Amino acid sequence: MNTPSHVLISCAAVGSSPARRLWPALIGGALPDTPIYLFYAYEKLILRAPELRIWRLDYFSSPIQPVLDALHSFPLILIVLGIALAVRNDLLKWLSLSLLLHACADFPLHHEDAHRQFFPFSDYRFESPVSYWDPRHHGLWGVGMELVVTVFAMAVLLRRHRTAPVRAAWAALWLFNLVPFLYWG
Repeated sequence: MNTPSHVLISCAAVGSSPARRLWPALIGGALPDTPIYLFYAYEKLILRAPELRIWRLDYFSSPIQPVLDALHSFPLILIVLGIALAVRNDLLKWLSLSLLLHACADFPLHHEDAHRQFFPFSDYRFESPVSYWDPRHHGLWGVGMELVVTVFAMAVLLRRHRTAPVRAAWAALWLFNLVPFLYWG
């Protein structure tokens, strides 16, 4: 699933809540994918690597893989959530719940690029038959599901947030969400 989709879904999922829940949801929606953006910027801007090399070779052998796996790890996220509940830290609780939602949403939509979601306890990767992007693995279905869910999330967010600047920010994020589909399409 694309990062903007994760952010929209996380922010919609926090319910009609104060802003103190919104920021952890926004961060938790984006954080697990942030190393990918840093990796891509380094590969493209510093190393000037071609796209095919970046995504077919370098990505899979990159030192960011354990970081990505940790940020998508069900056990590690649940441990952090348990700590948040034990110490009654709402910020950490909502961040953990958002990270968990991100990992759950990615689980059924990654094939060759699947994460080790039980890291560090297992190297198992669930290679879903459906990819969120790869047409060789029902990517059209993955894209369709993602767009339907984000349209629903947008409806929730636009209903919840009534000021023009906030609505414009949600709309801009949703439009940014379309960039990869237009790029790959």
